[in-house]
Amino acid sequence: MFQQLQVEHSLFHIDENHMDQFKHLAAKWQTILPNVHAKCLNELDSWAAVLNNWFFLKSQHHHNLVLNPIKTFDYSINTFLIDELQRIQIIRKINKNDNDDLYYFIAFQLGNAIDLWIYNTIQKSAEADVLRQARRSYFLAYLHDRCQVYNASFYHNQTRMLKILAQTIRTQNCFRVAVHSAVNQALDMYEQYFKE
Repeated sequence: MFQQLQVEHSLFHIDENHMDQFKHLAAKWQTILPNVHAKCLNELDSWAAVLNNWFFLKSQHHHNLVLNPIKTFDYSINTFLIDELQRIQIIRKINKNDNDDLYYFIAFQLGNAIDLWIYNTIQKSAEADVLRQARRSYFLAYLHDRCQVYNASFYHNQTRMLKILAQTIRTQNCFRVAVHSAVNQALDMYEQYFKE
């Protein structure tokens, strides 16, 4: 499914070379990290989440990889979560490295962990109905006319979900725990693979 990703799925300013680099890594590690666990998003968008996590990690060393300012408005949840990730010590520690393979392992595990965390957080809230609509195309929604009915509900749902996620992060430690667990799992897998 990752082969279907397009440059437009990225929240960062990238080109086809960047996309090819990611797809090469996804193909290289497919036997170890075969499938995303799509709970909130459809499978292609779950792969796009992994892609965006990978570019987020790379952007800490490659300052030409910056968030697309147009998409920061459209994807306020993602922008908020990127800001939160930057505050977590284990992410800052990982960013001292510049290793695309390691970043891929971490991005993959983060994609799955954050998707599950969002799903569980929203499912427990009074806004659980928003999860049904999240399964539509997510990372390409910005390409549609903002006046369309779907996009009006897209922005409304982003706001509803962001309020819940922000409140949860501010009052509980579950996001930080999910991130630490995902990174540690990725590090273990990476180290185990390279020991063999």
